[in-house]
Amino acid sequence: VVGRKKESVAGFAYSGALSKQGGDTWTPIELVKYLEKPKAYAPGNKMTYAGLKKPEDRAALLAYLSSLK
Repeated sequence: VVGRKKESVAGFAYSGALSKQGGDTWTPIELVKYLEKPKAYAPGNKMTYAGLKKPEDRAALLAYLSSLK
């Protein structure tokens, strides 16, 4: 996910809300913002994910996502 273009997985009908926020690529900073409050980051986003409240949880998830390169 880190470094990948937003809304780039084939076959998914994206809302268009993600690519309007913070550029078209998932950077660590953009991912942390999204993971904290998805609805605030990208109003109109289809995903029902509520977000991660704890900074340490967001950091751990970002570390994991970064390891998948």
